[in-house]
Amino acid sequence: MILTNLKLENFKKYVSHSISFEEGLTGIIGKNGSGKSTIFEAILFALYGELKNKGDKEIVRNANASIKDVVSVDLDFEFENTPYKISREFRGKTLSANAKLYKNEELLITGAKETTAYIVKLTKMNKDAFSHTLFASQKELTSLSTKKPEDRKKMIRKLLGLEKIDYIEKELIEKSRDLKRDISAYIEILLSSDDIKDKKEHIVKHKEQLDIYTNTSIEKAKHIDSIKLQELDIRKELEVYIQTKEKKQNLFSNLELLKNTINAHISNQTKLAREIELLNEKQKELKGLENVKGEYTKLHDSIKEQEQLKEYHIRKERLLEEQKNLREHYKKSKDTINTLEQESSLHGELIKKEKELLGIQEEIKQELIKLNQKEKELVQEIAGEEKLIADINKKIQNIKNLGRDSNCPTCTRPLLDEYDNVISSLEAIVKTAQEQKISKTKEELEKIGILKTAQDQIQKQNATEYFEVSKSLNLCESKKRDLFIEKEHFVKVEAQGMKNKEELAKLEIYTYDNTIHQNLIEKQKELKTKYEYVLSLETMLKRVDSLKEEYENTNKNIEKLSNEYNEKELSYKEINYDEVKHKEKQKMFDEVQASKEQKINVLNELKVQIATIQGQIKTIQETLDNNDIQAKKVQTKKDDLQDYEKIKISLGLFKTKLNSKVAPRISDIASNMYAQITKGKYQHIEVSNDFDFYIYDEGKKFPIERFSGGEIDLANLVLRIAISKTLSELSGASSIEFLAFDEVFGSQDEARRMEIIEAFHTIKEQYRQIFLISHEMEIKEMFERVVEV
Repeated sequence: MILTNLKLENFKKYVSHSISFEEGLTGIIGKNGSGKSTIFEAILFALYGELKNKGDKEIVRNANASIKDVVSVDLDFEFENTPYKISREFRGKTLSANAKLYKNEELLITGAKETTAYIVKLTKMNKDAFSHTLFASQKELTSLSTKKPEDRKKMIRKLLGLEKIDYIEKELIEKSRDLKRDISAYIEILLSSDDIKDKKEHIVKHKEQLDIYTNTSIEKAKHIDSIKLQELDIRKELEVYIQTKEKKQNLFSNLELLKNTINAHISNQTKLAREIELLNEKQKELKGLENVKGEYTKLHDSIKEQEQLKEYHIRKERLLEEQKNLREHYKKSKDTINTLEQESSLHGELIKKEKELLGIQEEIKQELIKLNQKEKELVQEIAGEEKLIADINKKIQNIKNLGRDSNCPTCTRPLLDEYDNVISSLEAIVKTAQEQKISKTKEELEKIGILKTAQDQIQKQNATEYFEVSKSLNLCESKKRDLFIEKEHFVKVEAQGMKNKEELAKLEIYTYDNTIHQNLIEKQKELKTKYEYVLSLETMLKRVDSLKEEYENTNKNIEKLSNEYNEKELSYKEINYDEVKHKEKQKMFDEVQASKEQKINVLNELKVQIATIQGQIKTIQETLDNNDIQAKKVQTKKDDLQDYEKIKISLGLFKTKLNSKVAPRISDIASNMYAQITKGKYQHIEVSNDFDFYIYDEGKKFPIERFSGGEIDLANLVLRIAISKTLSELSGASSIEFLAFDEVFGSQDEARRMEIIEAFHTIKEQYRQIFLISHEMEIKEMFERVVEV
């Protein structure tokens, strides 16, 4: 595998960044915190969908990106001359993962987990193996020689993945210990052979007793069945007696009900006869009061007519009062209109006057603008002349300070005899400017001031007059509005007066007399009691027909119910029921039932004894069955323990064989590289099975700590590369053709840096790509190509 291109979007420090990777030795150079290590973290994420630390998912999105922005990493690489591309991304608030894998620019896999599984299968390495094999840091390099032997052994075993074997071996020991403990515990609760024999004898005895009880219960059950048949025959005879009794009782109840219903109808018949007789008498009384109703109705109509006349009278009085008020309003409104018409007659003249004053005011304003502009120009002219005088006075003073031997400030030639002439000439210019130009300009300024004062005065007078005219015009317009409103009011008053006059003419034909009205009301009050009594009689007499009909229906019902009663009484007498025989048969049934219950109780006691014995047999058998199950479990655990012991032995042999291959292979690779880098000075690096490091110097073996810092750094470097190559060989990932080292220069001087760079140049034939990450900007000249971040 070699890397070709990397593109980052909103990934940690990078908002949008692309990198192209070339073959050979490449330096990734940048200041601390610039995101150098992030590049290889992004490569790891692209391949395996995991960050360096799982908690980093919360901070993987760029700080300036929003929740809607996608975090994405695109990696192009070649594997065995075939181009691949991986696109991974996080989306949304929860950073949901997704991935796509392309081969030869065609979509091959979709899905985060599916893509990771394909990469593991392709490279034959998981994330940890990949990172341990291809990435190394300065801390990791120095730890090879500086750590204590036990710590160094753990670190290298972890790099090589051997700690997993140690973990499995530890798990096997724990499992074996647990199995032994479980076997001991199970053996303690298993039954002895004597216990098993004793329990089996108990089962045989219980089964013999169970057979006796079972046979007895069968005989008892047969006897109970015969009693049940006898009980069934008696029950059938009893049911006939019960049904006959119930039928007779039902008929008797119906007869009583019919008897009570007939009596109720007879009582109602008598009551209806009395009511009909009373109503006939009321009918005669009503005939004597027939004229009361007509007289009362006539009075009611007359009172209603008087009430209508009263309403007309009240309306007429109100209209007369309203007309009186309208006449006053009419006169007052007419006077107001005349007054307002006179007061608003000057409206046109005031508008004309206001326009004239506005025109004068605009003329004054324009004149003042011209005077102000002229005044400003004159002030600027005076300021210019004063500045010129100041400059000339300054030159005169400078010449006086320099003396006769000074140069002319205008032509720069020596003054000498011209000294006095120059000063006189300059002073004459100042005097001319003061007397003529400035004085004349000031006179013009004074004239302009006088003109401005006069215009201001005219403007104030005009403004005062304009204010008075505007005030009069506003008042006049107000009067005109009042005049319009008053005219509208006058029209309404006049219209209302005419309307009222027409209505009064219509009401003149009606006359109302209160005395007549009150007399009619008194007569109605006197007649009201009799009238209400007549109405009650009429209401009462309306029931006559319905009462007579109800009386006829009651007679028919009495006759019908009497016939029904006679028929049911005949049926009741025809029913043959013997109560004495019924009681004798019931007594016989109770005796048979009691005998049955007694024998059933005896049978139930037998069943309880049978169930008890069966329970005892079941309990003993379950104990024996459970003992067999536990014995089988013990045997299974013994078999498992034996298997674990075999695996432990095999794993120990595998570790011994693996160590015998790993350490010599690391030694072989490291020795060849170290000899090449040191140009044959040191021929061999030995790695013991405990991962202690030795360097051979002139045929003698010495611990790595014995050598200089530069030699140790180079030894650490080749050892780490050898470990990476060994890891690749162990995993079968021989097609991985790049290495990356993070800050391997540390704080070394220039000479050692050159040695490390030379070492990498020496091994670059074995790797198509080697990447060195560093924050040292001055070393970038040492690389074939540089990527700055």
